[in-house]
Amino acid sequence: MASDNPVVRDLIIPLKDFPHLNETQTLHDAVETLLSYKCGEYERIRYAEILILNDQNKLCGRARLQDILLSLDPRLKEASKVKGFEGKSSGFLDLVILWEDSFFVECRKWSHIPIKNLMSPIKYTVKGDDPVLKALAIMTNTQNFVLPVVDEGRILGVIRLKEIFAAITARCKI
Repeated sequence: MASDNPVVRDLIIPLKDFPHLNETQTLHDAVETLLSYKCGEYERIRYAEILILNDQNKLCGRARLQDILLSLDPRLKEASKVKGFEGKSSGFLDLVILWEDSFFVECRKWSHIPIKNLMSPIKYTVKGDDPVLKALAIMTNTQNFVLPVVDEGRILGVIRLKEIFAAITARCKI
């Protein structure tokens, strides 16, 4: 007897509708692509990451908004290595504020670096026929709330926690 429980394919955002680009494209291209996906009354950015593909359209990695922002100035990467701000004097935060003018000059210098230089590898994927609960378990245990959907080596799209949430709560009639 076939189950009528939702599978990943039921909730997929097709690749054509999700931000992606070639690994040879630039940081500038990634920013432009992400900014082109807006939604809602306030034109907010719809997605918080972009998938990176190679010349054979195989999945290579992802770049999240924080990856892009941290790549704009090497000092940000160093500041991000600090384990929290507990115990830091207000002088530390003042130092970051002092960078502000030079930051906006510095960040323009990095716009032409290849996106592959700042992408992170993708450790978890799901298949279209996988149960939605499998995707949810991976997401909640790995803090990856967007999972690429791959079948037979082809990237089909992604599934997000938002769509899983809507499907599960509708099914449970909460």
